[in-house]
Amino acid sequence: MKITPIIGLEVHVELKTKSKMFCSCSAHHFHVKANTHTCPVCLGLPGALPVPNKTACEWCIKLGLALNCSINQDSFFERKNYFYPDLAKGYQITQLQKPFAINGYLDVDSHRIRINRAHMEEDTGKSIHENGATLLDFNRSGVPLVEIVSEPDLTSAEEAKKYLTKLQQIIRYIGVSDADIEKGSMRCEPTVNVCIDDRFYTPLVEIKNVASLTGVMNAINFEIKRQVEKFAKDKIEKNSSNKTTRGWDAVKNQTFLQRSKEGSADYRYFPEPDIPPISFSAAKIQNIKATIPLLPDQKLDQYQKLGLSDADSQLLSRNPSFAAAFDTALDHKTDNDFAKFVANLINGPIRTFLNESKLEIDINSIHPTHFQDLFENQDRLSSTAIKELIIDSYRDNLEPLENAKNKNLFQVSDVNTLETLAKEIIDTHPKAVEDYQKNPAAIGFLVGQLMKASQGSANPQLAKEIFEKLLK
Repeated sequence: MKITPIIGLEVHVELKTKSKMFCSCSAHHFHVKANTHTCPVCLGLPGALPVPNKTACEWCIKLGLALNCSINQDSFFERKNYFYPDLAKGYQITQLQKPFAINGYLDVDSHRIRINRAHMEEDTGKSIHENGATLLDFNRSGVPLVEIVSEPDLTSAEEAKKYLTKLQQIIRYIGVSDADIEKGSMRCEPTVNVCIDDRFYTPLVEIKNVASLTGVMNAINFEIKRQVEKFAKDKIEKNSSNKTTRGWDAVKNQTFLQRSKEGSADYRYFPEPDIPPISFSAAKIQNIKATIPLLPDQKLDQYQKLGLSDADSQLLSRNPSFAAAFDTALDHKTDNDFAKFVANLINGPIRTFLNESKLEIDINSIHPTHFQDLFENQDRLSSTAIKELIIDSYRDNLEPLENAKNKNLFQVSDVNTLETLAKEIIDTHPKAVEDYQKNPAAIGFLVGQLMKASQGSANPQLAKEIFEKLLK
């Protein structure tokens, strides 16, 4: 059988505004005591009227622009009617007919993934299942949520992960959300079916409750395998139009049936009567667009033009905080050698220190003059000393050259001093000299002895050259 997966992704992103979408309650809900950030609006009490969050609407447009979308200047909210315990009003305020952003795309490894829409809505409450009972926490109810719907252009679980990773990077770059899947501020619902032999299509499945990028891959791969096996076994299902929703069990590593999937008609959408239509002028949209910084692909291209390797460019550009740290340290300089020097320190000792300390990078701990001082004194400092000094600079704000002097890290490059030490080592290590005459690589032992005698302060390259000269 020829098997062609057909995969779409619905991604929900919680915006990190201070207040909720339609009321003034705090939008912060992670690890907050249950039902403490609520009011009559987000609890859906009779007579409570919603007032749209202007920042959230603008951020939805900003995200749409970053995803190459067209923006509807005139838009409106609608009611999506369905019953679920965590939906207090019995309907969700969302957008269907005229979403803020439409017809965008993301390029993943030269494959263009079309984006149908990025629309604004409100989050629901949270159901907590404990001891056979279901508890409801409405702190999350009403938090601003952007839903990003791709077209079914993805063809593998691996490509889906790359798409989500790139989407996450863009969201973090423009600063509208933490997009943390583990914390629930970015949630993904894959839709999966399979085309077999270019003729038959398995029923469409939407997968819920996926809580990690790896989980997305595993859920998609499981569902592709399950649908192909069911197709081979159950001929009645060929070209079926039935749509179902399945949950993801990360423990058992499998999906399970939840319910038949509803269509838009089942939700009885109609315009939200309590919120007037919303209009954005072309000038306002341009102002929002002007706030978008260089995005990951643009940063990648910029760093490669500075002469950085693909690996260094990727490492820096994938994380906006590391990109900002690199740009700060570079301090608008365009010298390729300096750029490589800075990239090596940020991707090397600083990143290692942060990983070992379980810390996030802090741009306020990056001091451009410290990087410049170290770059200009490379001939006086060993690579090990430079790594030590940049960590001291980052962690304790210690001025590198002063610190190097206090720690006696400057290398001795005085030829006369090093020649005196080298002659003493030659006199006291005749066997090593004999070894060198047979094998020039044995010079490393002699250089090591000189480094030991100088307490590590000798310039090793100069020491090697002096030994080669004396032993000719």
